[in-house]
Amino acid sequence: MKRLFIETKYEGEIKLSEDLLSRLPSKLMLAMPVQFIDQIDSVKGQLEEKGKSVELFESKHGRHKGQVLGCDVHKVDGGFDAFLYIGDGKFHPTALLYENEKQVYCYNPFSKVAEVLDSGYLEGLRKKRKGQLIKFLASKKIGVLVTTKPGQKQGDVEELRSRLEKKGKEVYVLLADEINFASLEDFNFIEAWVNTACPRIVEDFKSLNVSDLEEIGY
Repeated sequence: MKRLFIETKYEGEIKLSEDLLSRLPSKLMLAMPVQFIDQIDSVKGQLEEKGKSVELFESKHGRHKGQVLGCDVHKVDGGFDAFLYIGDGKFHPTALLYENEKQVYCYNPFSKVAEVLDSGYLEGLRKKRKGQLIKFLASKKIGVLVTTKPGQKQGDVEELRSRLEKKGKEVYVLLADEINFASLEDFNFIEAWVNTACPRIVEDFKSLNVSDLEEIGY
């Protein structure tokens, strides 16, 4: 199936408040989704005028410096203090926090609201993951989510199936281009799910990323 990707752009002006600028640490890693990327130089300039040192997040598959993709967030090396994320929702900033364990200051250009995702928020995510690991260990029938979308696949699915079956699990692989969470409820015989698609799926659907299984020896 052919795809055409069209970048949509935010037409408003991103202006950081004086309150937010005063609360931000001195060394920042700036990240935003593609609809705001045209204003990255403006935002960077506002930060630098206040004496902030600014680096731009570099995605492995993004087309622009500073662009963040939810399926492509990774650990970043560097001496920065925190992330500044420009955008709405918690999908991307949660990924940045989870992978890097550094505070993420979030500014929503639509609502003009700023908030911080910190270690307390991260601890809540870890508790949820621990609950899913316990559920997985107690489950016999395991569903494995696989996507056909490029750039989202995590690892070798057949190798994962083999590993799970050797541990006595019954494995059911579900392949889709778009994963519809509501439709997964039809597979009510599945006791636990393992995700090999976009790593951020686990934030919206009760499942584990395949990388989480390493913690329990799978």
